Amino acid sequence: MRLPSQSYRRSPIRFNITPLIDVVFLLIIFFLAASHFARSEASTEIRLPDSSRGYREDEATPFRVTITVLDDSSRIVGGKHVSDQALRTILQQVAEDAVAANAVPEIRLRVDRNAVYGDAKSVILMCTELKLQKLQFAVVSE
Repeated sequence: MRLPSQSYRRSPIRFNITPLIDVVFLLIIFFLAASHFARSEASTEIRLPDSSRGYREDEATPFRVTITVLDDSSRIVGGKHVSDQALRTILQQVAEDAVAANAVPEIRLRVDRNAVYGDAKSVILMCTELKLQKLQFAVVSE
């Protein structure tokens, strides 16, 4: 049996896991919030047009805005109904933020198949005026 000696001391260095736990909890909260916002953009039930040339885009970009145009001419951004002026303000802010970050903003249009073309056209013209050139249309693949 070994007897403890006086010269044996514990190391003064200790591993503190409190900051590690804090970071893990922050990451969990971030991913929960991000997944909630991603689901809320596509939560409005609409009937998308069919297309044989559609493809699935899995890559998420930080400067993407999804605009939903309903068959009653209303527009939804981020789960909220917005007016034309509010939509223009949102698009201007996204364009400015993307330019500041040296990125390309993306606009994804989800237009109900029963919506009037003029409703989608006004959003397209608004994007053109603000020089937002990367425009995507959500469709259902046949």
